[in-house]
Amino acid sequence: MADIKVNYRQERIERLLKELQYEITRGMLEAEIDEQIGFRFIVPVSRKISNGIVMCEFITRPRPRYDALSWSEDQHPPKLRIVKQEEKK
Repeated sequence: MADIKVNYRQERIERLLKELQYEITRGMLEAEIDEQIGFRFIVPVSRKISNGIVMCEFITRPRPRYDALSWSEDQHPPKLRIVKQEEKK
């Protein structure tokens, strides 16, 4: 039962992060939101560090395009899809 609950929570978080990515991308492309957004919080317990905490941070900031090329493709695979363009008659 605990495994099912953990898997459900993990899947829900991943789905919410994908939705967040979509909303941020659309909002920035349509100039509805600022390019600099930040969100931080602390989880008061760490399972990996005795008497530790977990710091969570989300930040967006404008960067030169060439900085993105230094990201590892394994960590951030491209999320592009090919869309066929209709021929004009």
